[in-house]
Amino acid sequence: MNQTTERIQRLRNKMAEAGIDVYYIPMSDCHNSEYVADHFRCVEFISGFTGSAGSVVVTQEGAWLFADGRYYIQAARQIEGSCLELMKIAQPGVPELSEFLREQSCCKVLGFDGTVVPADFGMKYESAGSHTEKVPAAIRSDRDLVGEIWEERPVQKFTDIYELPLEYTGETPESKIARIRADLEKQVPEQEDYLYLLNSLDDIAWIFNLRADDIEDNPVQFAYAAISRYKVILYTGARVPKIPFETGIYSRDCLCMTGYDRVLMDLSRISYDTYRYYRDQGIQIVSLSNPSTLMKAIKNDTEIRCLKETLVNDSAVLVNFMYWLKKNVGKIPMDEVSVADYLQQLRMAQEGYIELSFETISAYGANAAQMHYSPQRGACAQIKPEGFLLVDSGGQYFKGTTDITRTFAMGPLTDLEKKAFTLTAASMLRLLNARFLKGCSGENLDILAREPMWKEGWDYKCGTGHGVGHVLNVHEGPHSIRWKINYEHPTAVLQPGMVVTDEPGVYREGLFGVRTENELLVTEYKTTEDGTFCQFENLTFIPIDLDAIDPQYLTAEDLQMLNEYHRQVYEVVAPKLKEEVRSWLKEYTREITR
Repeated sequence: MNQTTERIQRLRNKMAEAGIDVYYIPMSDCHNSEYVADHFRCVEFISGFTGSAGSVVVTQEGAWLFADGRYYIQAARQIEGSCLELMKIAQPGVPELSEFLREQSCCKVLGFDGTVVPADFGMKYESAGSHTEKVPAAIRSDRDLVGEIWEERPVQKFTDIYELPLEYTGETPESKIARIRADLEKQVPEQEDYLYLLNSLDDIAWIFNLRADDIEDNPVQFAYAAISRYKVILYTGARVPKIPFETGIYSRDCLCMTGYDRVLMDLSRISYDTYRYYRDQGIQIVSLSNPSTLMKAIKNDTEIRCLKETLVNDSAVLVNFMYWLKKNVGKIPMDEVSVADYLQQLRMAQEGYIELSFETISAYGANAAQMHYSPQRGACAQIKPEGFLLVDSGGQYFKGTTDITRTFAMGPLTDLEKKAFTLTAASMLRLLNARFLKGCSGENLDILAREPMWKEGWDYKCGTGHGVGHVLNVHEGPHSIRWKINYEHPTAVLQPGMVVTDEPGVYREGLFGVRTENELLVTEYKTTEDGTFCQFENLTFIPIDLDAIDPQYLTAEDLQMLNEYHRQVYEVVAPKLKEEVRSWLKEYTREITR
């Protein structure tokens, strides 16, 4: 029996024992994090799927893995031969997860681990006050059934925390908490106290200027926080806090430090179980947007200065990496893992390096058609002097977080590969050079990147860009660049100070994948009688591989933008390079014509 099928059968036995008909397993932790620690990778354990996003639904009759467009190819390969059926999110004929769960659990018992399911998710399936008959007969959120069959489950890790200094953050915790309180108190009567409960790890890290290593590649700690008019509580699992608690916010604002597990006694669980706990106590619950999320997304002058410095240095790392690839492909052994290791070594030599910002995607040839491909040491593709190598990578530094993708021509390319690469470059450059009225969101601008693709009847099954944290999570909201509107979670207006990626691509299963990604900063352009306009400032200075450009697919304006971009790349990065690399860069940023 396939290992996945065997584990699902053991789960079904637990379901029958608990009287649960439908069991839902999210890719999530107690804090609704995007990237989760090994302890919380229940979807991977039960299904074998290793992507960063996905959900599993199990009944006695069937089992389904829901995955989005980034993971269609990967998910299909990883569940092949098991009893799981792949549900390709957003494809014709595939129901939305919420509606599918309603259908499966109607008049039955729906179960899930209530500590890792958000309150609003669980509330959708409660019968009380529901406007639909498609509701479960009962909900069981008190059993982590996957955990009950996971014999060698990794323990939850709590690492030491440290303070990120003011010279890197630009704002004290006192100031941040004061701004949060000011926002909350607009919504709470003056005579009433309130308790603002926070479980988002990157928000907590940002508010207190604290960092840790509890989740790989995400410098955050497992913690909860509570803010009232008069007190601040930080629930932390750190064993040896390495911050000066006798100074600053840690004394003047009545900060109380207590154990991570105390939140279970003081506040119940900040999740679906929290909602049920307070509701049953008769306490009024108000669902508000998290004010710190937008505050965190709008970088201050110090954060912007530090990030610009970091990205110039990181760009120089990628230029050196590109030079090494071009000079050595076909001459020395290379595979997907070895080149990723070499790039990491270059980053580790940089001042202020902490860790990667995510596991490097190093994908050669057809493997790059999987957007989030992860090469396995000893079982990955050898790189030959032909075709494409796609490398999506980033670093966590004390002064900033980077996220960069480049696709490199390793040798001769097909006409289709050159066309795909050239249109991707045009898409990236058109968005980079956009000017737009203040008040636009990424939903308004996404068409600028997709237009060259859509004219060919092509598309990429993901968004065009995401926010980037400051020494925090590489994916950060509330802003993004995408065409599809999510009415429950609309993307935020793009405001000066926000950092966002620009990463269109082309993916052809069995053939190749292409992606080009820069980080951009939203800035003001000018104000006229028609309003205030914004633009993007480029923060990434790495060549777009001219060996893969076919000028026939570029307009005159595209060519001008490409040449201007390369002029900037050479001007900014050349002083960081040795003479031989600088001479090489001059050739790879040369002006081209039709």
